[in-house]
Amino acid sequence: MSNSKNEEVKKKDDDKSAKTKKSISVKRSPPAPRSQRIQERNLDATQELSAPLIESPNFKIDKEKTSESHRNAIVLSGYSSRRVRYKKNEPDDEAVNIDAELVKNDKTLRDEDWFMEKIEKCKSKKLQRICVCPIPRCYRILDAIDGLKGTWQRVKRVCFLACCPPCCCIVQRSAFWPPRREYYFFKPPPGDVPIEVNDAPDAILMKARKKRLKKLKRARKCVPGERYRFGMSHPCADDVKYVEGFAVKTKKKNTIGCVHIPCPDGHSPRFTLLYSHPNGSDLSDHLTGVPSLVDLARFYRCEVYSYDYSGYGISGGIASEANLYADIRAVYEYITIEKLVDPKRLVLLGYSIGSAATIELLRHEKERKPAGVILQAPPTSILRVIGNIVGRKKHLEKPTCCMDRFVTVDKIHEIEIPILIIHGKDDHTVPIEHGELLCQRAVTKVVPEWVPEASHDNIENCRVVWRRIRKFVKE
Repeated sequence: MSNSKNEEVKKKDDDKSAKTKKSISVKRSPPAPRSQRIQERNLDATQELSAPLIESPNFKIDKEKTSESHRNAIVLSGYSSRRVRYKKNEPDDEAVNIDAELVKNDKTLRDEDWFMEKIEKCKSKKLQRICVCPIPRCYRILDAIDGLKGTWQRVKRVCFLACCPPCCCIVQRSAFWPPRREYYFFKPPPGDVPIEVNDAPDAILMKARKKRLKKLKRARKCVPGERYRFGMSHPCADDVKYVEGFAVKTKKKNTIGCVHIPCPDGHSPRFTLLYSHPNGSDLSDHLTGVPSLVDLARFYRCEVYSYDYSGYGISGGIASEANLYADIRAVYEYITIEKLVDPKRLVLLGYSIGSAATIELLRHEKERKPAGVILQAPPTSILRVIGNIVGRKKHLEKPTCCMDRFVTVDKIHEIEIPILIIHGKDDHTVPIEHGELLCQRAVTKVVPEWVPEASHDNIENCRVVWRRIRKFVKE
C-alpha cells in the first residue's frame, strides 16, 4: 500500500513539473509579429466563421471590416410603395425589408389574410432591398455620380417644361414626370441558367451573367410578336419572374414596351385586366413594388396587361396627351384583335393619370366595349389639380378652360359601362372632391369606395380596395 501511494505522488509531481516547463517555454518564446496578433484578435472576436473561411482569415477579416464600416443597401424611395431607386445607403431600421419579410416565403396563393397584412405593412413605410454586391473602393464617388444624374434629370425636365411658350403645352407637359429607366428586355441565350441572388458570390455571378446578355433598352429594337424576359438594371437584382415583355407600335409611330402576366398555376384566367399606371412611375415600379402586378394576377386569378407611356421606360417618343391616348388604344387593339380576348371578359383599371387615358379610350370604343372600368384616385383635369395645389377654392364646378388638358370630367358622361371610382379621403394631391364630382357626372356608376386614411400614393395598400375590386368584378 505504501509503495502504491508513493508512485501516485511521484506521478503528480511529474505532471506539475511538465506544466511548469511548458508555461516557462511559452513565456520565453519570442513575441509574434504585430499583424499576426491583430489577425488572431479579430478571429477570436468573430464567432460565426465557417471552416473554409478559417483557412483564409485575411479575406474574412476584410469582409467583416467592410460590413461594419458600410452596408450596401438598395433603397426604394419616391412613391411610398412604388418608385425604385437603386442607391447605396445605410439601411433604415424603420423601413420594410423586401427580401427578408415580403418576398421570401410568399403565401399569397394560399393565405389571403397574410397577403392583406403584407400590403398594409407597406402602407406608411418605405421599402428597402439589401444589396449584396461587393462594395467597390470608390463607392462614395459612385453615389455622388448617381446623385448628379438625378439632379441633371430634374433640371432637364424643368427646362423642357419652361422652353415651350404656349401655356397649353406647359400644362400638358407638367402632367408627366417619367422616372429614370431601371429595366430592360432580353432574350436568354442558349444555356442561360437563372441565378437567385442570396449572397456576394451569387451577386458576382449575376453581374457576369448580365454582361453577357443582349439588353434591349429601347422598345424599337424589339421584334414585333416576340416575347422577352424582364430584367432589372442593378447588378445583383433578380430577374422579374412570371412576366413576359413585348413591344407594340402605335398610330403615332412610337414603339412602346408592354408586359403580360399570365394567370398563375397555368389555370384559365377568370378575366383580363388592362392596367394604366400613374404619371410618376413605370413598369419596373409596378413589378417590384408592393403590391405588384404579379400580386394582381395572383389575388384575382386573372391575366394582366400593362404598358409604359411614350417617353417612359424603354418606350420611344415624348410623353404627351396625344401619345398617351394612342398608347392605350394600341395595347387595347393588341389584346382584343391579335390575342382574341373577349371584351366582355376585359376590365380596365386606370390609376391617377391612367384614368384619363382609360376614359378617352372608351369614348371612341363603341363596338368592343369592355365589361367594366375601375378608376383609382382619378383627377377631373390638370388645371383643377393645379388649382387645388395653389389654394384655389370652388374651382371644380367652374367651366373648363380652353388651356386645360386631360379633362375627364367632361367625358365621363359618355361612358355606358359600369364605372367603379375609388378615392382616398386623405388624398392631398388629387382631393376626394375630384372623385365625388366624377361620380356625380357618371351615367352607369356603381357604389363608389371612399377609403379612409388613404392618400394618393398608397391607396393600393389598403385591403378595402382589393376586396371592393373583387366584389365589383364578380357583380
